[in-house]
Amino acid sequence: MSIKSQSLPFTPSLIEAAPDTVGVFALWQNGGVIYLGKACAGSATIRKALAEQFNARQWSSKGSLRCSWEVADDPDRRHSELLREFEAAHHCAPLWNDPQRLPT
Repeated sequence: MSIKSQSLPFTPSLIEAAPDTVGVFALWQNGGVIYLGKACAGSATIRKALAEQFNARQWSSKGSLRCSWEVADDPDRRHSELLREFEAAHHCAPLWNDPQRLPT
């Protein structure tokens, strides 16, 4: 089952409102998921992970990016479930989860 929350514009104000807890998140572009991430190691939180992704995507068209998240007790397990679900539906990993398909 995919992330339950709707996708919202990927902006600094949205990132500030993101949960400061562990979980999973998705980045969307043109209505499709392009990245599935998790926040679970050490002091990682959904808010910190989204901020890192936002800062790392300086080259991308941020205006068209959206994001969603889900608080999860076991982010590793939930992330694996989401990746398996995506790959079953699309026969590939999300674009930014596949190093061979990353935009240059």
